[in-house]
Amino acid sequence: MILFVEPISKNTGMYVPAYPLPVMEVASYVKFNLPDVEIKVISIPMDYGLPLGKKGKEQIENEFLKDLSKIKPKGIGISCTAISQAEEVINLCNLIKGFDPNIFIFLGGYFPTLYYEEIFSRTSAVDLIVLGEGEVPALKIVTLLNKDQNPINNNIPNLAWKTDGKIHLTQKGKPFDLSRKAPLNPDLLRHPGRYDILPYAFSRGCPYKCNFCMEESIRPYRREVPNDIIHFDLKNLLGQTNAHTLLVSDALFKSFDIFPLLRSLNLKVNFETRCDVLNPSIIPDISDVCGVLALGFESASYHTLRRMNKVKDRSHYEKYISNTMAIFKEAARNEIPLVVFMIAGYPGDTEEDLKESLVFAKSLSKHKGPGGHIFKIGECRVYPKTKIYDLALSLPDVVFDDDGVFGQNIVRQPSKNFDFDTVLFYMREIYNLSNPTSELQDTLLNIMPFFRLPAHALKDDLIPNTCFRGEDRQIFSIQSKSLAAFRPLTPKLTDKYANLMSEQRSVRDLVF
Repeated sequence: MILFVEPISKNTGMYVPAYPLPVMEVASYVKFNLPDVEIKVISIPMDYGLPLGKKGKEQIENEFLKDLSKIKPKGIGISCTAISQAEEVINLCNLIKGFDPNIFIFLGGYFPTLYYEEIFSRTSAVDLIVLGEGEVPALKIVTLLNKDQNPINNNIPNLAWKTDGKIHLTQKGKPFDLSRKAPLNPDLLRHPGRYDILPYAFSRGCPYKCNFCMEESIRPYRREVPNDIIHFDLKNLLGQTNAHTLLVSDALFKSFDIFPLLRSLNLKVNFETRCDVLNPSIIPDISDVCGVLALGFESASYHTLRRMNKVKDRSHYEKYISNTMAIFKEAARNEIPLVVFMIAGYPGDTEEDLKESLVFAKSLSKHKGPGGHIFKIGECRVYPKTKIYDLALSLPDVVFDDDGVFGQNIVRQPSKNFDFDTVLFYMREIYNLSNPTSELQDTLLNIMPFFRLPAHALKDDLIPNTCFRGEDRQIFSIQSKSLAAFRPLTPKLTDKYANLMSEQRSVRDLVF
């Protein structure tokens, strides 16, 4: 038996009631090529619940270890796609090795790819780390484990391990050929019918080199999944799950030719794209299928966008701004809910840069429609081994919390005499220009049931016991039945905690 595990996250905003797409893609590929090997996928938040504190976390860990004693896996592959999962992944690895040191543990995902050295410095419980795309290395790892052989092997590309205090790296392999992608297999999940959201990736990678994004570290150019695989996957998944909302997880969405298929399958699609990629003229043709349109806008300031490497020059900037306005107007006319992603206090920002964003947000909000819109703006964070970190260090007046890959790393002073309290002021002003219509709220609640709520709001007495596992209310159930009882309460919770909704993202971090 080989387990593939999706860990918990410390940030409630990370929880989407969707099956874990990255680990499912890898596990499905391994199962397709090794049909006789028993493979299961565990989503800890879905299968065990969301722990709201130390006591709940200990309960979940004990349940997980009991299951391991029954399953007796030879190996466990753990996905770590976000920084907010990283410390919990290390804790999970230590827990597994403490329970049975013979279980082989391998990690993959964005965080281990970029920060494998930091993981090896924090724990000896990780046997192997897969760097980059996981299908081919995972298949070879599982093949060897199934033969009771050690997968630490110089012949497998994209691996890292540590022995005798030294880190070893194998050669970098070719990008995964998406025509070899295996059909997603929901039978690998414990409860395929209890997920509300159907995630899918029509492509991988992004050719844009924005310096705040990790995508370039793994997949620096875009490749599309062949249409016949997409068709088969979606029809198969709809036949085996109860989900009818599609969440597109591509780094860059351009697959608008897929919409006739989505319409025929009665799917609502929620996707994110760049302001200079989406052609506003196609919006009326996709409005009946589009549930939410998310725009990676970031800033209205030319100087900020140049520092981000989002625009090349003034001409590109002018197109970027005008196209954003055109998209916004067209989406409002067609009653499509909009989420506009923005970053506040980018290294080098002056107050004038944020004033430009505020003025532009005001001009957008004048065109509000019944679909609603939200300006999802957050403080800027910089992490080691990234381009934005190098940018922050290169600017003499930038001050940030340089507390390593597991810290908050918030930019406290983007430029000289520009303090963090002023940044927070602009965040609140821009966020408060949102138009949270009932359609927008219902749509976001479907995708992100804890959207912008502070973590302690999940312990509020307004929430009935049916939303929790156990009478002590230490574990929140995020399966569909529980969320159906929770969602009608969110307007009251939103009003109650409104003063924290536009604050730092740390208010959404769980304390274990």
